[in-house]
Amino acid sequence: MVLLRNRKADMMAWTALLVIFLALPLASLTVDIVRGLYVRTHLQTASDAACQAAADALDVATFRNTGQRRINTGLGRAQAGAVFAATLQDAGRVGYTPALAVGFPSATVAFCRATASVRRFLPLTPSMTAVVETTSEMRTQVQGP
Repeated sequence: MVLLRNRKADMMAWTALLVIFLALPLASLTVDIVRGLYVRTHLQTASDAACQAAADALDVATFRNTGQRRINTGLGRAQAGAVFAATLQDAGRVGYTPALAVGFPSATVAFCRATASVRRFLPLTPSMTAVVETTSEMRTQVQGP
């Protein structure tokens, strides 16, 4: 009869179950969402910088011969890759894998699409992939002799 009247210990068991099955998964999901937002923000910054570096890669030979400003696509891709990698040096530490694709829709415009797969903190949370796109136009100012 004494056991039926003193049920205070039952509340401790319910609280422990609540923490294990509800609070911990929600906390881990919160950590993964914040990491995903961090990755997306940094990916956008890196994509913007890389795309502008690609757009500013002047084809010097064509400019000297014709006076026409246009992007040197090989140099543009190389500069974009270098700037992108330098901007995202923390990728391994934070836990994401970035990738960059660079295209040139016109002679003075660069288009960049960056993606990143974010590793999950807990296996139960859904996988996340951040995708950002940037378009930049050549800003090179050429001054006469």
